[in-house]
Amino acid sequence: MSLEERLRTLYYNSFNPKFGIISAAFNGPIALVVNYAGHTPRDILFAGLTGVISGFISTGITARIVQHFSPIQNRVYAYIGGSLVPAAITFAINYTSHNYNESPRPLASCIAPVIISFGTSFVTNYATRNAHKHRLLEILLPKNYPM
Repeated sequence: MSLEERLRTLYYNSFNPKFGIISAAFNGPIALVVNYAGHTPRDILFAGLTGVISGFISTGITARIVQHFSPIQNRVYAYIGGSLVPAAITFAINYTSHNYNESPRPLASCIAPVIISFGTSFVTNYATRNAHKHRLLEILLPKNYPM
């Protein structure tokens, strides 16, 4: 296997950009609103940009992690593991990035994305488990997902 093929395989096994883009569109505005009151325009803007970047990265990674849990036959394990693990990763990435960028309210900036991550992981898991039944859901799957 060539280096290019290995990198492509790693990418498809660890990241789903379609979910990342959807998340970035929501997490940026959430961080802007959470950090709006009583802070400088620079702080608000950087908090929003941090929300966009960390949302894209964390959701791209966690959505793909959920898709690794989806094939598990036991639905309880698939849904619980496929929601708790991504929520913990989302918290770690978001809190670290907001802390690093000195967002005025780093913990508050993370609460909504973590709750959303936990909830959407259930939806992602369902969509992935049932994509073979719904053609529209297939577009959200990575190219190497087993059908």
